Amino acid sequence: MKKKILFLHDTFPAGGAERITIDIANYITTFGYEVYVSARTLNVCENKSIQVIELPDKKTIDSHINIDFLTRTVKELHIDIFVLVVLQLVELFEEIHTKTGCKLVFSLHSIPLWEITHHLYEKKNKSRGSIGKMLEWHLLTYPKTMWLRKYDKPMINTYDRIYQLADAYTVLCDEYKREYLRKWAPSQDKIDVIYNTERVVETVNLDKKKQVMFAGRLTYADKRIDKLLKIWKRVYKKAEEWELIIVGDGPEREHLERYVNRKRIERIKFAGYTNDVQSYYNDASILCLTSVYEGWPLCLSEAQANGVIPVAFDCTAGVREMLSPSEVNGFLIPPFKLGRYAKTLLALIKDTEKQNAMRPGLIAKAAQYSPDIVGENWLNLFDSLLKDEK
Repeated sequence: MKKKILFLHDTFPAGGAERITIDIANYITTFGYEVYVSARTLNVCENKSIQVIELPDKKTIDSHINIDFLTRTVKELHIDIFVLVVLQLVELFEEIHTKTGCKLVFSLHSIPLWEITHHLYEKKNKSRGSIGKMLEWHLLTYPKTMWLRKYDKPMINTYDRIYQLADAYTVLCDEYKREYLRKWAPSQDKIDVIYNTERVVETVNLDKKKQVMFAGRLTYADKRIDKLLKIWKRVYKKAEEWELIIVGDGPEREHLERYVNRKRIERIKFAGYTNDVQSYYNDASILCLTSVYEGWPLCLSEAQANGVIPVAFDCTAGVREMLSPSEVNGFLIPPFKLGRYAKTLLALIKDTEKQNAMRPGLIAKAAQYSPDIVGENWLNLFDSLLKDEK
């Protein structure tokens, strides 16, 4: 009899977390698992390893309608393991814990307490254009959030409740596990470190163009592409024939394009959203990431897998683990030193020999996150949860 797993996402498929679910499903279905994915919004998914289930309430994922529906679904399908990636759904976790015999897994796809950092920079985003609101952010919002830790306790309570309910809890690197244990001091028996997957590129193009690229959603609170534009402004006049390509779309695009036009910055292309990011990885020499926080950014491992040299701020432990040692697996820049970033980027642009020397090592680094290697870790976790029920 096949063992059944249900993953819950808000939108599926969509971004990185959803891609990881697909990779996990592809791997574990070959070992006797049946995989379901439920989501509020379903896009086209032709993956034969997954059976999709659309939630009835399309407006709010954590509505009572959806919670009741998912609890019934778990019972009717005899789901063995329920995997949650949305922290705020504590009530759903409680319902499934109370009313079914299903094992519960929570998978943290970002840094611990990322919601607090995101809230802080969303507030800063909304204050742009107003001197009064910007002063309020610097004098009140930032100190209350970062110094007084006013918002920590409610969020920690949510994390703690999820942890207590879960049979297993996954984080993306060892430092996140250590941070979690420092903040909550629970037993570490539940916590597993499992990297995100990175698919192997069968034929890597090493004949790269004079291109620097960014790939991701154009958002302010996390990605901070405005910092990248300021860095490029310092670099482009000294980097003849090189261009910066921004791949992706989002709410920041109009603001970013206005900045480029106002400052008359040259050789920047906004490529917009595409289903074919691979073609940009094929051509680009360097990938730049200027985020203020990231859990385990897939664009870095995607770049490595394609022999594209990643440069990023050393903003979190996940980024640090992916790119360490610096100048071997990529370049780590002290946060948030724009001048240092620009100097490093320009030196790399000028050093074609170093670029070529680094590429084979980058490809080997990305291979450590292949779906077969990471998938085995997920398989071992799921098997361990169900071993007492055989």
